[in-house]
Amino acid sequence: MAGAAPVEVRCLGVFALTINGRTVERWRAGKARELLQFLLLRPGRVVPRDTLCDALWPDSPGTGRTRGSLKVAVHALRRILDDHLGLDGRDVDTQPLRVITVEQGYLLDVDRLHIDFEVFDELVDRAHRADTAHSTTEAAARFRAAVELYGGDFLAEVDAEWACVQREWLRSRYLYALQRLAELDLAAQDHLSVVRWCRRMIDAEPLCEQAYRTLMVAHAELGQLSQVHRWYQLCVRRLREVLQAPPDPVTEQAYSRALRRG
Repeated sequence: MAGAAPVEVRCLGVFALTINGRTVERWRAGKARELLQFLLLRPGRVVPRDTLCDALWPDSPGTGRTRGSLKVAVHALRRILDDHLGLDGRDVDTQPLRVITVEQGYLLDVDRLHIDFEVFDELVDRAHRADTAHSTTEAAARFRAAVELYGGDFLAEVDAEWACVQREWLRSRYLYALQRLAELDLAAQDHLSVVRWCRRMIDAEPLCEQAYRTLMVAHAELGQLSQVHRWYQLCVRRLREVLQAPPDPVTEQAYSRALRRG
């Protein structure tokens, strides 16, 4: 595609790195891939060695051994990129993606990067601004674009704390976008769309009572009282199994109103 970024990264869902239209398939054992994933949070910025050691080896940060392990990971990552591009390590100026050593640490130098979670975050920001300005058509379009880009949780296969923090932040943004879409479509009386957005909310967060409440309203408006009851029962069961707690009184009230409305 003309004008496409030479480096494309997918972190929402299954991780993938594509350079000049070709996806990197071979990742060696070790920390090379996780090193790249961490550097992708700060492209174009110097990341201190101690920061990298703390993130990649949290059980033994800042030791001489982890400094050595970091060098090994950097070398492995460079080899992976060189092999993928068919370079011999000397043609660094031709690489669209490279790891540069500086005095303080390392820098990920990239030529025109497209990274899905950054695009997602910007879409949610722009949708929120339009929503605040009461530009509901624009807001809905941008929220829809954001949720369709969200292909799954951020680096779901990475258990490290740094990834978990980013994952929870992006998931909260995803749930916010879905909630606003459901609310906007509820106001527009597009109840089938409301059901679709709420079901996606529950897929992402099975204990989200707000989603169950909105679902009950939508099904009541559609005259589907059996669905109202099923979603309420599912909400009750999941809360009991996971939290050993009953639904919020607001949820109970929403259920009663939905039954009366239907």
